[in-house]
Amino acid sequence: MKTLQALGLILMVSLPASVALADPCLLSDDLIELNSVSASGGNCIVNIKYSFTLTKNNGNKFAYIHFWLATNYSAPDYKKGPTKDELGNVLATVALSTDSPVALLPDYAPDNTVTPMFAGLTVSETDLGGGSFRITVDNIQLIVPGACSELPDIQADAWATESNDKETPPLQCLLKGGNVVLPVKLAHFNATLLDNAIGLSWTTTEQMGSHYFDVERSGDAREFAQVGRVNVLGNSTATRQYQFLDTKPLSGMNYYRLRIVDFDGSFEISRLIAVDNGANSVAFELLGNPASGTEIRFLLKNEDASAIRLYDLAGRAQRFSLARTGNEFVLKPQNNLSAGLYFLLLQGAHNGRSTKKVLVP
Repeated sequence: MKTLQALGLILMVSLPASVALADPCLLSDDLIELNSVSASGGNCIVNIKYSFTLTKNNGNKFAYIHFWLATNYSAPDYKKGPTKDELGNVLATVALSTDSPVALLPDYAPDNTVTPMFAGLTVSETDLGGGSFRITVDNIQLIVPGACSELPDIQADAWATESNDKETPPLQCLLKGGNVVLPVKLAHFNATLLDNAIGLSWTTTEQMGSHYFDVERSGDAREFAQVGRVNVLGNSTATRQYQFLDTKPLSGMNYYRLRIVDFDGSFEISRLIAVDNGANSVAFELLGNPASGTEIRFLLKNEDASAIRLYDLAGRAQRFSLARTGNEFVLKPQNNLSAGLYFLLLQGAHNGRSTKKVLVP
């Protein structure tokens, strides 16, 4: 058990290697992130986000995820899709259709007495190329018996099948969760497409015995080369923020990962993130937040700035003027903005609706 120090902590579930039962698909790089913890009636409500990489190879159509307390893990043998009895004291099950676009399913094919979580969940996928997709399920709410003074160890298993057979759906691939503790607990590894660069940012919630991060990049998600190094800011159990700017990204897709290296030379590899730097790729990012009440600066690339709107927290539209230098814009409100939260909305022609929260202190 790990002491709960902040709601921003994450749990990482990783495997030394994936378990492949057949060729049609491969599961790897699972990650549990902790969104929040709250108490309710003597129980602990743990809200998490779960993600994994699935290499489809046209061999599967359905995936299932199960969550347990590590102390209650039933260790199903997965000769077929586990039934309710084989799952034991499971906290939750999530069912997915992995056809693009990935979607939640309300039924669990192996046993109709198991009801998957459905309402309130969100699911998304990112195409990593080569038949690999990063699938993320968010807002998974687990009810854990007991108080929230300590953060429970959560174990997750994921498996996939090409058949939704109600009796014995065969397993095509399986990823058994583990409790491997990394020297650095990595959260919120993100990449942002800028004007002529790609900005990387990541957060750690604990770092012990680690020396530096090597930033590695690939154009095909297979062969990686180092493009930078960022030193670890010493041993700490506090939240640390890191940034790296790739000023010469590849044209087209850029895949990034972090190699987290200890002083003894051992290392761990983070999950992949992907950014499309194609000629028509859309970028919409704030340049400084909080913002002043007199101007809001943002980057807009390959979208029409006339689609920008600004609203206050009550939904009232704010009048403004725009000045542009290249792909950088300065929005000047007609009347100075009072302190509060505002929403900068882009109703794009190419990338749909996107909203940025702007804080004016």
